[in-house]
This record gives sequence, C-alpha cells and structure tokens, in this order.
Amino acid sequence: MESVLPETVRGALRLADRQLRLLPPDDVSGMCAVVRRAATAIGPAETFYVGLYQGDNTLVLPYIFSDGEQLSADTSRFGTAGVSHWIRAHAKPYRYTYDDGRRCHAGAPMGDGIPSRDAVAVPMFGPDAVTVIGMLNTQSPRPNVFDDTFVVALEWLAQALALSLDEGARSSARERLYRDFPELDRRRLDSPIDMLHTATDCLEEVAGSVDTLQSRVALLEVDELRLELGRIKDQCRLVGAELAMMALKTSAPAPTPPDREYPETLTTREREIADLIAHEAMTNAMIGRRLYISEKTVKAHVSSILRKLGIRQRSELVWFLGGKAADRPGAGSGSRN
Repeated sequence: MESVLPETVRGALRLADRQLRLLPPDDVSGMCAVVRRAATAIGPAETFYVGLYQGDNTLVLPYIFSDGEQLSADTSRFGTAGVSHWIRAHAKPYRYTYDDGRRCHAGAPMGDGIPSRDAVAVPMFGPDAVTVIGMLNTQSPRPNVFDDTFVVALEWLAQALALSLDEGARSSARERLYRDFPELDRRRLDSPIDMLHTATDCLEEVAGSVDTLQSRVALLEVDELRLELGRIKDQCRLVGAELAMMALKTSAPAPTPPDREYPETLTTREREIADLIAHEAMTNAMIGRRLYISEKTVKAHVSSILRKLGIRQRSELVWFLGGKAADRPGAGSGSRN
C-alpha cells in the first residue's frame, strides 16, 4: 500500500527501529523509552504507558511515563468498562472520540490526576499477529491532538516493540512490520536518496545527543560528563559503521566480462578477488577497501587462489584469467601475497 506517513514521521519511526535493534533483549525499559520518545516526536503524548496482559484481568505495566518523568513499574487489575478490556476484546485501536473518553476515564487516574482530553490506545500482537499480548496507551490533557497519522504510527511502534520484546521473533514476523511501509525498513536502500535519508537520521541522533549534553553540561559532574561524551563517541562510530554498510549495499558490483572462465575450485569470493587483481590491477589494500574486508583477509584469499591455480605469483593471474592488467600503468606493482 502507498505510505500515508509524512517524512518527519517516517524519520522518527526509522530512528526508533534502529534504536530498538541495538538494545540488548533484556532492556525492556530502554525499548519502551525508545517507543515513547518516537511517539512524543510525532504527537503530544504527555502520558504514555506500556501494558502487557497477564491472565484474564491483570495488566502488567513495565513502563509508565507521566508529568515529565518515568514512574515505577506497576500492575493493574481491570474490569470490562475500561480501555484495557476494550483493546483486548476488539484487537484494534481505541480513540477518545469513540465514546467521548468514557472508557479512558473509567481507568485509574495517571500522573497529576488532570483529566485527559484526548487519548489513543493500540494493541500489541504476539508472533501469530492475532493474539493481543498488550497495548500502548497515550494521553493528553489537550483535546483533539492525536490525528489519524499518529494512530497509524503508534500501531507501527506497538508492532516494533512487540517484536523486540520477543527474542524468538521469526523473520516472517519482522517482514510484516515493513509490509505496509517498506520505506521504514532500514535494510532496504533502493537509491542514493534512501541512503541520504537514512544517513541524515543517524546524524540527527548524534546532533540531538550533543544538544542534550549542551543543555545539561552545567549540571553534570566530571564523571557523568565523561560517560556522556563516551556515549556520543560510540554513537559516531556506530553511524560510521552503518554508513559503510549502506555504501556497500548500494554499490554496483563490478561487471564480469561474458567470456571469462573461472576454475571451479575457486570460491565466489576468490573469483571476485582474482578478477580485481587480473582485470583492475588492484593491490591487497585496494581490494580490502573495495570489499570492506581487512588486508590480512585479502592476503589469505590470494594465497589460496595461487595455490588452487598452481601458480606462484599474482602477476600470473593476468595470463591465467585472460585479463589485461599487464597493459595498464603500474600493473604488477602491488604488494605480494
């Protein structure tokens, strides 16, 4: 289906997806916080909680955020009049406008007790995509602040969170996450524009960390400051690694002349390296940069290639594979294997 999400919303969801993938499987609070930050970036979710069903009438609340702070985890028993029962029974989103907030107000008050004037709750589904295992609930004291786009985005976040909480989630379940919005799949880079948008998301996260640090720097102790700077440095390294992988995925493979014949004993990687030596006169260092592998690994492959072909020098590959590197300036000047 064609996406109905604006680019700002897609950016928030892509960022949340990446952050969820990076968290360890036991960091439930961290996962919930990622989803809450994404929801807040899309709409004014002043109150936010994650609820997981246990038994017939108990909701376990591993994450509650209200009045600008995270509250302690809790449990709640629910009846048939509130949102918790409605979500489980209908397996679809609840909106304040459905009943003028009657079910929303039937539950226990959150935070400072100010009545909510708008609310959205969406189900979290198990691996079978049918069983409701929990819900996300967002509320605001302001009326009419959650639009259709927010609801769609919150449903996507609920599905992403459910997958992250389920360590054994099958790949087919994750494919469903991107079925309706394939542009949110960070593994899918169809063009340089896709790569640019993804890279921008990564760098915006680092910039956001710096902004937060600048606003807090006067309050931080030296040890805290050191930890924050270390975290930002780690983020930069992570972004660099991701950009390298993006470039790898969007790079066009070197064309293979139709008349080339490879010995069957060579592996696919060895054939690739032999081609770069014979037809592009690349050194080990150049090959390593092209293929994103270490020079040491390239050297091992070259040794294996020469052994399998029964030749002693890499320059003989030009003759053996019918290449034309010998006619190029600097051919044969690369490092030995």
